[in-house]
Amino acid sequence: MHLPIGYNEQLFTPKSRRHTAAHWSFIADHVGTSIVLPDGCCDVILRFTVDEHHAPASISPIITGPATSPFSIDYAPGDGWAGLRIYPANARTLWGDQLPNAQDQILTGDDAITQLPNLAALINTITPQTNIHDALLALPPLQNFDNDRHLVHQLIDLIHISGGQISINQLATSTSHSTRHILRTFRNMVGLSVKLYARIIQFHRALNLLQNASLPNADVAFECGYADQAHMIRAFQKFGGFSPSRIPSNLSLPGLPVI
Repeated sequence: MHLPIGYNEQLFTPKSRRHTAAHWSFIADHVGTSIVLPDGCCDVILRFTVDEHHAPASISPIITGPATSPFSIDYAPGDGWAGLRIYPANARTLWGDQLPNAQDQILTGDDAITQLPNLAALINTITPQTNIHDALLALPPLQNFDNDRHLVHQLIDLIHISGGQISINQLATSTSHSTRHILRTFRNMVGLSVKLYARIIQFHRALNLLQNASLPNADVAFECGYADQAHMIRAFQKFGGFSPSRIPSNLSLPGLPVI
């Protein structure tokens, strides 16, 4: 996947930092536009500008809800973002009781600080010499201590392993839980339905195969479990805003919303 120059990301393994999926940053050195694809995760973001000494200034906090729609963002030299992508099972630790209404929502400035008060103290500690990544990683972990957290982690892993093709009944069989309990628990803790989250993962797998496996569209549609090419086209339009035969060159990883 083509990434804009200046984008960096580090993925975390489940053992090293289960509450956070990745940390990322983007500092633009040219004028451009990127399409940011959804992945069902939430992000805690610091938006800033860099001055002539490459020091961060004009820092503003952002919190995003579970992303299901693509975003297009314009940037200019000196525009910068740094973020923590929160593991889906920890969405409720960030949004609390507001999670059911948080899909594709964005909080900025004081609203973001109200939602996560620790951001205020973090921003106050940032100096021209501060590494934004290190500052974000110093945030207290958004740990989920819900009794069902292990179930949701297991469900998410099974969905990813299957490329989004696993059924609710298969999830129930694999985890020894009822379908009703799975559906309710997943939505309560992730903020999305199991079906919608699986469709996003299915889309990403198809996109990866089209870009990296040099397979015909029909073969990718079959491999990824779409009923036909038309079904895959509809998924690409919904989650990417483009067709499988016209994949933009300016795609970016999730985590950089339009503000």
